[in-house]
Amino acid sequence: MPCERKPMRYGHSEGHTEVCFDDTGRYIVTCGNDGDVRIWESLDDDDPKFITVGEKAYSLALKKGKLVTASSSNTVQIHTFPDGDPDGILTRFTTNATHVTFNRSGTRVAAGSSDFMVKVVEVSDSSQQKTLRGHEAPVLSVTFDPKDEYLASSSCDGSVVVWSIEQQTQVISWPLLQKTNDVSNATSLCRLAFQPAAGKFLAVPVETRVHLYERGSWDHVGSLSDELLTQPVNVAVWSPCGRFLAAGAIGGLLTIWDVNSRLVVERQKHEKGFTVCSLAWHPSGSQIAYTDTEGCLGLEMCHHDRPSKGALLALAANGRCPLQ
Repeated sequence: MPCERKPMRYGHSEGHTEVCFDDTGRYIVTCGNDGDVRIWESLDDDDPKFITVGEKAYSLALKKGKLVTASSSNTVQIHTFPDGDPDGILTRFTTNATHVTFNRSGTRVAAGSSDFMVKVVEVSDSSQQKTLRGHEAPVLSVTFDPKDEYLASSSCDGSVVVWSIEQQTQVISWPLLQKTNDVSNATSLCRLAFQPAAGKFLAVPVETRVHLYERGSWDHVGSLSDELLTQPVNVAVWSPCGRFLAAGAIGGLLTIWDVNSRLVVERQKHEKGFTVCSLAWHPSGSQIAYTDTEGCLGLEMCHHDRPSKGALLALAANGRCPLQ
């Protein structure tokens, strides 16, 4: 999976940034410590449209013409996309929301907060909310099971928890992470992710590896590792087809594994060694956008010119690769 890296460019002020693609892959969307969401038509877009959502924007998610953001105003806001028109407040916390994500169908949003709470909110009727209580420190990240039965979250209390959404109860809790009192002091953001489609695996960054847990049994069935990966993994993201997993680390290493073989198929080092704090696959599987802790945006363009690894990526780009 040979990848061509484009030069990074300034996107936001120094600090945590996040990135995603829209459903079509036409736009790259970022948010950052300056409180802005920027909508890029390409990495070369010198005048991206922007929406101001607060003093700081901590997280964003985008699905089916709805953009949600977590900001320093302790709210999860919703905007139309790509117009950027305000469409109300989805939910509130007593302190800042730290991470937001959509479910597969775009009907629900999950949000974690520094007030230890996780909320699941219906997009069409924000009065319909479920609150998941049990973490004892700020929430680092949240991810939906693609079948909408479970939600997983990681926290500064050191735990990774799988919840039953309907029952609002913990299914299992693993003590996997170093404890800390605040997201800003966490060794890793531990941005975990359920595999798309069948959702067979939950991928959890733990120190310098990504642990894989089997959905349902919740057994630890293996780990993705790399001898060059010597600093903690910050974020893990599945390719759209679910065969590949990309991870961004403290210190700037970006690693891609074929999950079937558990082998590394690509490595890239951040050009300045800055921490990768967000990753997003293009819907085609042929590009990965990433942002760093200095507010910069980068793009990896993957080519299919090597028969062995290129064939794997061609499958991924066409969404035809088999799930593990």
